[in-house]
Formats: sequence, C-alpha cells, structure tokens
Amino acid sequence: MTFRDYDAQRDLDSVKRIWRECGWIDDDDEAAFLEDFFAAGNTLVATIDGEAECSVHCTPGTIAYQEETLDLGAVTAVTTSHISRKLGFARQLTAQALARQAEAGMAVSALGMFDQGFYDKVGFGTGAYEHMVHFDPANLKVDNGFRPPKRLTTKNFPEIYTAMLGRRKGHGAVCLTEPRLMKAELNWTVKPFGLGYYDGPGGTLSHFIWGEMKGEHGPYSITWRAYQNNEQLFELLALIKSLGDQVNSIHTLEFGELQLQDLLKQPFRHNRATAKGLNEQSIRAVAYWQARILNLESCLASTHLPGPGVSMNLVLEDPVSEHLPDSSNWRGLSGNYIVKLGPESEVKPGEDKSLPTLKASINAFSRLWLGVRPASSLMITDRLAAEPDLIKSLDAVFHLPRPHLGWDF
Repeated sequence: MTFRDYDAQRDLDSVKRIWRECGWIDDDDEAAFLEDFFAAGNTLVATIDGEAECSVHCTPGTIAYQEETLDLGAVTAVTTSHISRKLGFARQLTAQALARQAEAGMAVSALGMFDQGFYDKVGFGTGAYEHMVHFDPANLKVDNGFRPPKRLTTKNFPEIYTAMLGRRKGHGAVCLTEPRLMKAELNWTVKPFGLGYYDGPGGTLSHFIWGEMKGEHGPYSITWRAYQNNEQLFELLALIKSLGDQVNSIHTLEFGELQLQDLLKQPFRHNRATAKGLNEQSIRAVAYWQARILNLESCLASTHLPGPGVSMNLVLEDPVSEHLPDSSNWRGLSGNYIVKLGPESEVKPGEDKSLPTLKASINAFSRLWLGVRPASSLMITDRLAAEPDLIKSLDAVFHLPRPHLGWDF
C-alpha cells in the first residue's frame, strides 16, 4: 500500500474505474471529462499492487466571510474502489490533503459529504441547512417581464464559469479557481438546458440558469445559477415562471438571500395536492456540506463582530492529528489559545487564568465561527462546553447570516 501524488499517465484509467465502481459515471462519454477534472487542482491516490484504488481531489478557491475573502481549499472528490473499502485510505488521504492545504496558506477547507460522521474524524463540522424547493413554476408570484434569453450549451462553460465568479455573493459564498471543473460538471449534466443574458461589461454573460430536463412535463432541475442584482434575479424568476406553460415542476436549491416560499401561491395547498407524486411540491431542508478552519490566525483576523466583544481561553481538540503521518509538518490545531472576539478579533497561543474558558473540537468551533449554529445549540449536540455566562456572551456576539456556498462540489 502506497500513498502518493496522482500521475495522469499512470493513474487516469484506474481513476475512471474507481468512479464507475462508485456509480459517479456510467459510460465512456462521461469518463472522457475526468481528464479535465483531474487536470485541475491536485490529487492524492492510495495504491494496492501499484494500482490506484482511492483518490482525493482538491481545488483551491475562496470563501466569503462577511465582507472579507479567505483562501479556501475545497475537497472536490473522494472516491474509493470496491477492493479498498474499510482500509482507512480515504480518511488518511483526506487528512494529508488538509495538511497540504494548510501548508499552502488556505484558511478554510470545505467539502460535500456523502453522509454525516465520516469527515468529522478529520475535523469537519456540518454546515447550514440548505433548502431544496420543488415547485410548479406557474405558481411563482412574479409579475415583472423578461426578455428572450440566449441558449447556453456546454461550449459556453468559460462564460458560465466567469459569471459564477462575478455573481452576487453573501456570507459563505464559494468560488473555485479552476474553470476545467466547470467544463466537466456541465458535461456531466443529463439532458441539459441553459438560458441566460449577456448584460455584463462588453456583452459578457451576467445572469443565467443551467440544469437538467426530464420528459415533456418535468420535473426539471436547476443546478447552477448566477445573477448580480435584484433586477437580474427577478428576470430569471420570470423566465422560470414562463416554463410553467409546459413544465409541471422544477427542483432547485433555494436562492441564497430570499425565502422562495414568499413567492409561491398557496404552497401548503399545492403540497397536499401533489404529495408523493412525480411532481410533488415541497420544501426540504438538508445540511449536505461541511467545513473546518485550517488557520485560526487568518480566520479570526478576518472576523469583525459587533458589540463590546468577548475575550476567552480556547482549548481546541483537532482529531485530524490521529490520521496524519509522522512526516507531516502540520499537525492540526489542537492546543490552548487566548481569543479576543469583537470589531477586531485575534488569537494567540497561551492561557490567561483571569479569562473564562471555551473547550471545543475544531469541528464545533468552525461551525460557531461560520455562524452555522449558536454556542447554546452546539453545546447540546456537538463537542463544545463553557460556563453559562460565556455561552450567553458567544450567542450575543456571533450574529451572522446563514452561510450559503452557492457553488456545489
């Protein structure tokens, strides 16, 4: 068994086999775009008898924290073959990938999880609920007009990628730096459709929707979208409404800064009428992404919170250290720190006996810092503990918008 860097000439066919065994691709047409995918970012593989049997692919990017932008290491694909399950390959490779991200200066890491529990072992904490909305587009309560859009295809991936970078971003918004990932993702779309408008500087793509069609009447799925202002958002919503002449239902993640239920006619009535059907109308909440802090100093230096603030000792436990090789220079973030939270926040190693103490796993502290859940909630379900007065103070200071990535990976 060997852990090493991915080599395209040596490992591409093995990686294709792994993805087929995982069910992530089904045929040669889909496999063809793995070359683009793995040419972007960087990958570690674990081998048995010289053959790659597990791979962890990572991509650099950024994440918005309030008005600040931090460097992000995205874990964009973790795959394990049928013959290498339960050997710890994925966990050890992911831990090594995190060490590389930290050493490269990334402040935060994030990923999409296959289920909760596995990535907790390397320090990831569960992100905020995202809402998957299933609705009849004809039921949208938008009355504004829209113009005939331009049709988008997979050949427009550079424009779509650029529009995603330029989209309106809120707290937690992610951008990845490799356009070849977008090329692969768009080409993996089954029966794709894309519609957009070129109102950007120099006639560039400014706002669009992209997704999958199914049958004559749907359901359709919207998987990618971007806009820069409210006018563009409502033009896209009016465009989506126009599909209601034919399409009975559309599935989409809720647009980050609005509550889509506000714009639906009688959502409860339509939910009852369509329950358990092909075109069921519903809103489902799921927390499918996770994140963790890699660099405490960078993250807290970018943290600007209102009010008088809080000073405290922080005792951190980081489980990633158990899965790193002895040769790793980065050992995670376990340790004792003195933390100041407020308009200007900071952290330094040490302990101040005069201050209250928060004990937390990096998983729970990352969730607190991002604004996923308040301290009073995390102390019930996660590994976070402090005296009641400190918990109350942390609840008061961490008033952040719900983090929303806006970019699936």
